[in-house]
Amino acid sequence: MLYKIEHITRYSFSKEVFLEPHIIRLRPRSDSSQTLKNFDIDVRPTPIGTTKIVDVGGDSIFLWFEELTDSLEIISRSEVETHRSNPFDYILASDRAHRLPMEYGAPYETVLEPYRIPSSEFGDKFEGFVAKIMLESENSSLKFLSSLTSYINQNFEYETREEGIAQEPEDTLFKMKGTCRDFVVLFAEACRSMGFAARFVSGYTQGDLNNMENYLHAWAEVYLPGGGWRGYDPTLGLAVADQHISLASGATPIEASPVAGSFRGTDAVANIEYDLAIST
Repeated sequence: MLYKIEHITRYSFSKEVFLEPHIIRLRPRSDSSQTLKNFDIDVRPTPIGTTKIVDVGGDSIFLWFEELTDSLEIISRSEVETHRSNPFDYILASDRAHRLPMEYGAPYETVLEPYRIPSSEFGDKFEGFVAKIMLESENSSLKFLSSLTSYINQNFEYETREEGIAQEPEDTLFKMKGTCRDFVVLFAEACRSMGFAARFVSGYTQGDLNNMENYLHAWAEVYLPGGGWRGYDPTLGLAVADQHISLASGATPIEASPVAGSFRGTDAVANIEYDLAIST
C-alpha cells in the first residue's frame, strides 16, 4: 500500500526559551517491509546545524539552535509504500524455536541481549498474567504471541493520554486500561519473561481513513528465527502487516521517541499540539 503522511508538531512556550539539541525520529524506515519514496522536513525556527545520523533504532535527524524562541514547529511529509500483506510469510528456522522459553543460540543470544532483559522485577500479578497466557499457548512460541496480542486487545480498555511516559506493566495490569504505549510495554515485558527479544516501535497506522483525527501509534516487534523482527499490535489485536508504517524502534519507548530534546528557560511552560494526516 502507498501512503502519504503529513505530520505537524507544534511546541509553544509561555516565554522565550533556548532550545537544546534535538533528535527527530520522524523519517520512516526503509527495509524489506516498507520503502520510503519521498521525505522532507521543515523546522521553525531554522536550526543553525542539521545532520542526518543512523541512530540506534533507525535514521534520525540531529538539530541544534542558537536563538531564543517562543515556539518550535516540525513539519514532516512522507510517501511510503508498505509490502508485507501477509504477516506470517515465514517458517521458524529451528524446531527449538517452536517451544517456550525461546532460545536463540549463538551468535544471536549476545546481539539480542538488550531486547531480552526485563526492565525490572515483577510481582505476583504480572507472573499470574504471563502464566495464564502460557497455559493458553500450550508451550508454543507462536501461540503465545498470538494469545498475548489477543488477550490485551480483548480485556484492556484503551485510553488516550497524549503526554507522559508509559506506565509500568504492573500499573497497566492493576488498572486494566492504558494507551498503546502502555500495552506495548506490557506485551514486551511478557515476551522477555519467556526469553523472546522484543522491542518498542513508534509509527503510524492506517486506521479509519474516514476519521480525520489520527494519532502516533506504537506496537511491538519480536525477533523470530527465520522470520526476523515481526510486528505485533496488542492495541488492535493483530499481527502487523501493510497497514503500519514504522518510524523508529528501541529496547525502551524513550529510544523510539519521535522527538527528543529539551529547553532552557526560567519558569517557562511548554504546550504541545499536533496534526496528522494519512492518505492512500
